[in-house]
Amino acid sequence: MATAASTTTGGGGGLSRSASAIVAVTESGQHQLRIDGYSHTLDVPTGSDIKSPPFRVGGHSWRVCYYPNGLSSAWSEYISLFLRLDGGVPEGVWARHTFSLLSSEGKPPVPYFTNTGKRIFTDWGTSALIRRSELESSEHLRGDSFTIRCDVTVTKEIQTRSVDVVVGAGAAPPPPELHRHLAGLLATGEAADVAFEVDGRTFMAHRCVLMARSPVLHAQLSGGGGGGSTIAVRVEDMEAQDFEALLRYMYTDSLPEMGGEQGEAAAMLPDLVAAANRYGMERLRLLCEDRLRELVDARTVAAILAFAGEHHCHGLKDACLRFLSDPENLREVVKTNGLEHVSKSCPSVLVDLIAKLAAE
Repeated sequence: MATAASTTTGGGGGLSRSASAIVAVTESGQHQLRIDGYSHTLDVPTGSDIKSPPFRVGGHSWRVCYYPNGLSSAWSEYISLFLRLDGGVPEGVWARHTFSLLSSEGKPPVPYFTNTGKRIFTDWGTSALIRRSELESSEHLRGDSFTIRCDVTVTKEIQTRSVDVVVGAGAAPPPPELHRHLAGLLATGEAADVAFEVDGRTFMAHRCVLMARSPVLHAQLSGGGGGGSTIAVRVEDMEAQDFEALLRYMYTDSLPEMGGEQGEAAAMLPDLVAAANRYGMERLRLLCEDRLRELVDARTVAAILAFAGEHHCHGLKDACLRFLSDPENLREVVKTNGLEHVSKSCPSVLVDLIAKLAAE
């Protein structure tokens, strides 16, 4: 980030102060690629790759390209690995990324390659991630399987903005950076000492951050570990993408970008409400409720109302009842059999609706 300030002196001797900031906006993400049946992938010829399914970070689609016998004959003793910009962007994308190998014993990931920040047009990576002989004798390969983690940070845009001038100082202080630094710590897993197993995926995190953010995790993690050891925690009844969003909130105090599809938001937000209740995070629950209120319409109100009743989300429930108190809205909901859904899943909510309509 860069800042600039200017001052002008008028004819009357007064001093005018102004300041601006140039801010690089970034977004980070993580993708894990598990190689099952490693020995069988060695049948792939040198120079040929196996691509991961696409994943999105920073508004772009990416793939990890795995060359089990190297990028070329010069690297045939190595595993080559590249991050590919799916589809390509003519002007390229500024991004930095790290390839790490995960331990089967839940230890912090070991970085093997880091791109410190390049404009990626097609792909960028390393021809010599690790010698196959080294991998085969390491703790990373267990049961003919190993896992690669790719951490990606994309510079999405560079903004300029006016900032307040601090009286008596030459320039205004820069915007807060704590959330960005903590997001980077989560993305790299550096100094992580907790390994969460969720829905077949491993998430590395930092006990001190988790204990500060959640009273439930404070009770669960206090007294554990110590001496540099990693605490292993298995999380049941939660999808990996929901736990990933929960962790990101703990580190950045922000919800994930939901994009333009309401269906995507409606699918994740209720799960985050349940996670907030599970871990005693009241602010997260209220933020998710606010987002869900924005999604209330004739198509979604029945499901959201039933959810609000089940999870005791009183503000969200009131918002749904207010929506249904409009006769036109109510008629649209009846057409979709929404009230029938509510009467079966949460009949007490229907009683509240009738009481509200009767009082008006």
